[in-house]
Amino acid sequence: MVGQVHLLKKYGVRVRGHLGQHLLMDPNTVRKIVDALDLENGETILEVGPGLGALTSEILSRGHRVIAVEKDPKFIEILEAEVGPHFPGLLEVIPGDVLDCDLTKIINKFSPTNTRCLTPGVGRGGKVVSNLPYYISTPILFHLIDHRECFHSAVLMMQKEVAARMTAKPRTKDYGRLSVSSSLFGTAETLFDVSPKCFLPAPEVTSRVIRFTFNHAPSAGDETFLPELIRIAFCERRKTLLSLLLKYLKPKRERPEIESAFEKLGLSSKVRGEELTTGQFKALAQALK
Repeated sequence: MVGQVHLLKKYGVRVRGHLGQHLLMDPNTVRKIVDALDLENGETILEVGPGLGALTSEILSRGHRVIAVEKDPKFIEILEAEVGPHFPGLLEVIPGDVLDCDLTKIINKFSPTNTRCLTPGVGRGGKVVSNLPYYISTPILFHLIDHRECFHSAVLMMQKEVAARMTAKPRTKDYGRLSVSSSLFGTAETLFDVSPKCFLPAPEVTSRVIRFTFNHAPSAGDETFLPELIRIAFCERRKTLLSLLLKYLKPKRERPEIESAFEKLGLSSKVRGEELTTGQFKALAQALK
């Protein structure tokens, strides 16, 4: 197969760094990311934003199928013309924005034997890999969490600062909605950092690769309410959690009702969302339910 630089010249493609397009050019980093997937025979991988197919080709060369969701029409053309033919039957390109995709339906359609979606609690679930576009990495992370029942784990490369928020602890500047959601719905493990020199064009920040293992434990019927509670808690960081709940919680609750829940959990009426642990968020969700 030809290299990415040759493909850029052949197709006259201009990589748009301001849109988060930073192609991974370092083959050693590519191998390390794919190694981290810990692939087994016959696994199908969902790749978000494959670009020119650096990770895609490495996975395909190891005999695994890839479902690649790509938004850029030029990248889609190149993937189908230059990558797919080298691995007949192993590459499926899904055109479109991943945030508009129902990942559950995609996994059920293209990898029914690899997913938990058809029979909850059965099987290991699929795996995800991505060099996440910097400017929408956080929305994509929440989108994957929303479809977590279909996935076992994800190996993701993102801006180092975003990765730090995934593993941040309460009462720290990085602690927020992403930190709590990551802790509640999975486990984030830092693998290694990647220098800007490994990309074309080189970003202005260091990247970090993390492995996120999704949590499929029952959540006592709070699948919708708990994420909403977390969103409200961090929507205005300087305000107290009590004031935010009184303002945004739907259906509306009276102040005495919320204060009673706080009192039962030993929470101050002046506490802010950034001070609560994962366990306290779960307990508060149960109390308010």
